[in-house]
Amino acid sequence: MFSASTLFITGTDTGVGKSLFSAILALSFFNQGKKVCISKPIQTGSPKDTDLLAELTGNKIPNFNTYSFSLPAAPVVSAKQENKEISIEKIISDIKSLEEKYDCVIVEGIGGIAVPITEIRDQRSEIRENSHLPSPISHLYLVADLIKDLNYPVVIVASPLLGTLNHSVLTIEFAKQKRLNILGFVISGYNEVSSDPVIKTSPDVISEITKIKCLMKVPMVKKMSFESINLISKSIAFEEINVLT
Repeated sequence: MFSASTLFITGTDTGVGKSLFSAILALSFFNQGKKVCISKPIQTGSPKDTDLLAELTGNKIPNFNTYSFSLPAAPVVSAKQENKEISIEKIISDIKSLEEKYDCVIVEGIGGIAVPITEIRDQRSEIRENSHLPSPISHLYLVADLIKDLNYPVVIVASPLLGTLNHSVLTIEFAKQKRLNILGFVISGYNEVSSDPVIKTSPDVISEITKIKCLMKVPMVKKMSFESINLISKSIAFEEINVLT
């Protein structure tokens, strides 16, 4: 079983199964008798991921959210659309406060690892605004930057379908570039009986290229329900991982 007390779940894209895997993992911890929660610090669009997480976990796993926006887009875009600002300090503070109350804290990111959350202004911006210097310097703060600042080990969720090799390798290599602690990747929606060579070979090919392990192949779920997700959480043999946190 996963033994990490804190984990960040990201993906190669949106809609690849992050919430599904987060729910399975949370229920696995819960069924071990651990006090576990899920943090979805930022969500955009409708239906809300927090509602889906509540449904998939049978409302047995508390889930928390700091920012929720209506427009289904990257947070930096959605927040601007509503004339709101995203505070990274508040996001991190909200997540860190959960560590004091729960044995396991699972953080689910938004979209992929390079999705921009907000725009960070350089500390010299105020000086520049009050001088004749060029306009303030700023940079985009990405999901990868949040993982880095939290100092959480990360699991990358990928699709089993055509195109996953490119998406997965690029995501993993970007995570390496950011010097993140990568536990491994997970293939979501994997069909064990499929004869499709793309589905059959993708986990091994991704591992061969990146030298990162495939931790789990989440089976295809025909009906998304608490009963089916809980059954998977009890039957899946997770690879043993020891993480010092």
